[in-house]
Amino acid sequence: MTLRLRIAVADDEFDMREYFARILPRLGHEVVCVAENGRQLVDFCQASPPDLVITDIRMPEMDGIEASMAINSHRPTPVILVSAFHDANLIRRAKDDHVEAYLVKPIKQADLKTAIALSMRRFEQVRAVQQDTPVGPHNPTSQMSQPVPLESQPCSPSDVCESDHAPARHDARGGEVPGK
Repeated sequence: MTLRLRIAVADDEFDMREYFARILPRLGHEVVCVAENGRQLVDFCQASPPDLVITDIRMPEMDGIEASMAINSHRPTPVILVSAFHDANLIRRAKDDHVEAYLVKPIKQADLKTAIALSMRRFEQVRAVQQDTPVGPHNPTSQMSQPVPLESQPCSPSDVCESDHAPARHDARGGEVPGK
C-alpha cells in the first residue's frame, strides 16, 4: 500500500521541477509546492508544512541544505537531497537528522519511489525513538499530517527518466545504496 504524501519540491532547473511535478502524482502523491530556490521552499513550508521535501542542493538565494535546516528548525520534516554531483563535502554538510536520502541526477521514477518509501520509514523510526512511541503511519501522536492510503501503483518502463542508466544512489552519509 502506498501513502499519499504532500510533497514540496525545489530545483533551480525548470526541467527537474517539471519532472517532479509530472512523476510524483503518478506515484500517488500530491505536489504542494514547486520552488525555484531554497528561499521559496522555506517560505512555503513554514506557511503550509508538507509531509516530505525533495530539494536540489545547489540553488540560488539559499541552497537545499540551508533550506532543509531552516524548515526543520520550525517543524521536523523528512528531506531527500538531489544533486547532479556526488560531492563528499555536500554530503558532509547534509548530515542532519532529517536528511533521509541523497539521489544523484538523472533520477529514475523507480529510484525516486524507493527513496520516498525508505525516507518516510526512516523518518518515522527516528521520530518514534525520539517520542518513545510505536512506529506506524496512523500513530495519533505523530506530528506529520496523516497520509491517505492509496493502492500500490506499479512503475512502468515508459515512466522512467530518459537516461539509459540508473544513477548512483547514496544515503545522507555518502554511502552507496545497493541497487537491484
